[in-house]
Amino acid sequence: MASKGQTAERADTRLKITRAEDAEILVGSALDALDRLEPLIEEETRLFKAGKAREALTLAVEKNNAAQGYTRCLEALKHNAIAIGRFQPPNLETLRGRHESFSAKMALNMAVVATARTVSEGLLRDLADAVGKNGSPKTYIRGGVTRKAGTAPLAISKAM
Repeated sequence: MASKGQTAERADTRLKITRAEDAEILVGSALDALDRLEPLIEEETRLFKAGKAREALTLAVEKNNAAQGYTRCLEALKHNAIAIGRFQPPNLETLRGRHESFSAKMALNMAVVATARTVSEGLLRDLADAVGKNGSPKTYIRGGVTRKAGTAPLAISKAM
C-alpha cells in the first residue's frame, strides 16, 4: 500500500516486443485482424448503398468485435514502434499498404453511413410533420383557421 504522497505504480500490461519473432507475430496478428474486419466494412458499405439498412445493422456486433481486435493490434504496434522499426518484420510493408487501403475504405464507409443516417432522419422528420398536421390543434386567427404543424409527438414501435 502506498503511503501518503506516493502514488501506487501500475504494472504495464502492454505487450513488449523484444525479439524479431515477436515483431513478426504482432504484424501477422494485425494482418489477421484486418482480414476479419475489412470484408465486414465492405459488406456494410454495400448494404447501406443498396438501402438495406436493417441487414447492414445485423453486422454491427461482429464488426465491432473485429474493429476492437484490429485497434488492439494497432495500439501494440504503436507502443512497440521502435522495436518494430529495428526488427523490420518481412510483412510490415504489406501491413502498411493494407492499412492505407483500409483507411480509404473506412472513409467511404463513414460517408455512406452518415448519408444513410441523414436520409433516415429526414424521412422520420417528414413523417412526424405529416402525422402532426392531422393531429395538431386548430387555432383561430383573423381571416381563418390554421393548424400548428408538428405539435404532435411521433412514436415509433420497433416491434416486428
